[in-house]
Amino acid sequence: MIKLTATPAAQAISEYRQRNAEITAIQDADQRRLAESELREARRLLVMDYSAAFFRRLISQPADGAEALVWFWFNHFNVLWQNDLVGAALPSYIDDVLRPNAEGRFRDLLLGTMTHPAMLVYLDNTRNSSGKMNENYAREILELHTLGVNGGYNQADVRETARILTGAGLRPLEPVQWAPKQVPYLVQRGEFLFDPRRHDFGRKDLLGQTIPGKGFGELEALADRLSRHPATARHLAGKLCLFLVGEEAPPALVEEAARTFRETSGDLAAVLGLIRERPNRRDAPGPKTFKEPQRWVTSALALLSGAVPVKNAQLPLGWLSALGQGLFGCRTPDGYSLRGGDWLSAGQLAQRFELAPQIVNTLPRLAETAMPPEQIRASPAVGALEATLGPKSRQALTRAKGDAGRLALLISSPEFMYW
Repeated sequence: MIKLTATPAAQAISEYRQRNAEITAIQDADQRRLAESELREARRLLVMDYSAAFFRRLISQPADGAEALVWFWFNHFNVLWQNDLVGAALPSYIDDVLRPNAEGRFRDLLLGTMTHPAMLVYLDNTRNSSGKMNENYAREILELHTLGVNGGYNQADVRETARILTGAGLRPLEPVQWAPKQVPYLVQRGEFLFDPRRHDFGRKDLLGQTIPGKGFGELEALADRLSRHPATARHLAGKLCLFLVGEEAPPALVEEAARTFRETSGDLAAVLGLIRERPNRRDAPGPKTFKEPQRWVTSALALLSGAVPVKNAQLPLGWLSALGQGLFGCRTPDGYSLRGGDWLSAGQLAQRFELAPQIVNTLPRLAETAMPPEQIRASPAVGALEATLGPKSRQALTRAKGDAGRLALLISSPEFMYW
């Protein structure tokens, strides 16, 4: 039985690569298929264990807390764990890159993702070499990660970005005899390798700026250029306001956040501080944002469990998948939509109505010291929520069967569906 190391997280990447190379060398087809299946299962178990630990931290914090912000950045720099070694690299990608930089400098966060095996494999940059370019990652860096779809770049900028990224990939598993002239350009960090043999050392012209051919320094220059671009400031300010404030975020707040991003050269702590210090618009009249599945599930569990830690995360993870937003399950590079309107549908509502009783009834299995329904109903948090209900929702609650039924109706009420 194959088992991938969980700690330190980066070790799982090298273990996966080494085991995969050994499996590829197996001559017997049946034995090779069996070994491949065992490696996939080991990868799945690693991701499931990590996802459960991540979800437990997520549910224990506020909706705009540190762990939610880590998830935001993962969704922004999305990778798919089922893609080859990405699953083995997932814990390192989050713990070594996203979490340490979630409220730091965006430039450092961007460069960290640019040099991590999870991203390089997911978006095919391991196939990007001088004379045989692959533009997949270059296009997503500009369109999704930095400037945005309307950020003012063109196909020439995509091509120049791809040229800069040539050579950024994984270290060879077999020893390499490097030529003396190549050694000064080598940069290896764990499984990442900047390989000068695969790099285009020609001059690049990107977004009106010339970047001389200097090897790995070009990646650093790319991160500098993109993180300081006004389009990046606008794009990220809009997404952060959408995530923290909702679809009704005032345009003036978005512009102020973008200005703070520009003036601080991408200091995320300053941008986040600005957004978070604004008055709580949830208490104000006007439109609200429909909760995406993760926000609905986590807010329901937070309401029902109170201060009791949720220890069994497997069921909630299954609920998220059923609702179309598995924790790390988005298959496309753009990540899950943060717009509530994109999740609002008859099918989504029906699924939540069906899941609500299950969430209430399985709470004792999720939290070992969970309160019984009658105590949960008497809690201040539930009382505060009931006070916000409109006449139709109040009337529906009077027809509920017992306290458990009342709680199920409460978390599936129209008022609870919005934040």
